[in-house]
Amino acid sequence: MQGLTQHDVRSTFDNGLPSQNTIDTAIIVGAGLAGLAAAYELAKQGTRVTVLEAGARPGGRIWTYRHPFADGLRTEAGGMTVTAQCHYAMHYLREMQLETEPSDLVDTDFSYLRNGVRIRPDQLGDHAETLGLQPHERHLTVADLNAHYVTKFNENIGPELTAPTWTPTPDLLALDQISVRRTLEDRGASAAAISLIEPLFLEMRGGELESASTMAWARYESGHRAFSTADAGWYKVKGGADLLARALADKVKDRVLYRKPVVRITQTEQEAQVTFLDRDRLQTLTADRVVVTAPFSSVRRINLSMASLSAAKHATIRRLRYSSVLRIFLQMRKKFWPEERLMLSTDTPIGTVRDGTPRLPGPRKILECWLTGWPAQAAADMSEEERINFALTELEPIMPGARANFELGTSIAWDNEPYIAGAYILPELGHHELMAHTRTPEGRIHFAGEHTAFEPNGGSMNYALESSIRVLLELSSR
Repeated sequence: MQGLTQHDVRSTFDNGLPSQNTIDTAIIVGAGLAGLAAAYELAKQGTRVTVLEAGARPGGRIWTYRHPFADGLRTEAGGMTVTAQCHYAMHYLREMQLETEPSDLVDTDFSYLRNGVRIRPDQLGDHAETLGLQPHERHLTVADLNAHYVTKFNENIGPELTAPTWTPTPDLLALDQISVRRTLEDRGASAAAISLIEPLFLEMRGGELESASTMAWARYESGHRAFSTADAGWYKVKGGADLLARALADKVKDRVLYRKPVVRITQTEQEAQVTFLDRDRLQTLTADRVVVTAPFSSVRRINLSMASLSAAKHATIRRLRYSSVLRIFLQMRKKFWPEERLMLSTDTPIGTVRDGTPRLPGPRKILECWLTGWPAQAAADMSEEERINFALTELEPIMPGARANFELGTSIAWDNEPYIAGAYILPELGHHELMAHTRTPEGRIHFAGEHTAFEPNGGSMNYALESSIRVLLELSSR
């Protein structure tokens, strides 16, 4: 089925997937949500499917950290949130009999730390000189700044920006050539105002606003995933996001092979072959179709010289950029900060500091330092011990008592994960030129994952699951 649209995929999914009677065997590269969902649906149809996962666990960038914490504490190192509008994610949560509860990112005691001063979003005027706001901005709250420089302008772009399915118009494509920072500056925002509303742009924080596409940003900020409008419709998976990955993996557990990194993919008109490492040996499997769900940052490690991919596909695999995110988790003996649900956007290298366990019982808490962009890249070069000491050194002046209450810590640098190499796609200028090429099938090789979504933004469990359904429709039509 060539030329599938977002509407086609949703409509077919809701009305029942077609019978899979043309594909006897399939190999799936990657056991993230996209790979697991595709394997699950193919197995139900009777296809002999094998999932090759380079790591030792299912989920990919869904990773709930439970170790080394005490008292049953846990926190999310990767994907955290689903919304009521995440149709595919909600479907599989129901099918796997999992529950949701309110997200930790909503209803927080959000505030800023600027030049050593804590500032509430509704009290900017009291700190206008410290912040460096322009005279016309000094009477505004952060919500006002966002409404003035983001919402009002985006509402005037056109109805296509909020349409249920994504169809970029000429006006939107023009915005794909303009950076978010330039757009905000053209709208009259001062550097101080941009620094205050930037923490609300969650999907753009893994890079610099100078390189982020206004087209992708405007779509994100106009939809249900915008952090600036997050409400009670934002949820997390009760018990941990990894429960969804583990539940899907359990459905196909005899078909998933762990610690089997793929090193080469080839194809002919008759079959596709995947070569992978099995400890100290190279093994090759043959199948009718291959579905590559690993992020392109990881696919760059795979030899594709005999995969018969188009020049456009090769170029897209090389060019697609992923956000740099590093998260440091510190187990504290007790909550020594006054906020009930701490979330503090700082102007220090440790970025956002938040209570990663605001709703879990008990005296102990996990304090998270959430770094993005160049600070994340810098801290990625540190050892585990150095990162923890770095975080505590930066925290102590901000939150006295951090060292005294610290018990243990851990961290994750997504750039350093060898078979992932980045947190989620970062749509840079000209992103639309890459979008269609990310998901276009190439002979017997198909592509899924959040980076192949119809939408211009990644970082979504829902988009990963949607991509697996799209691939199933491609397979059923060939």
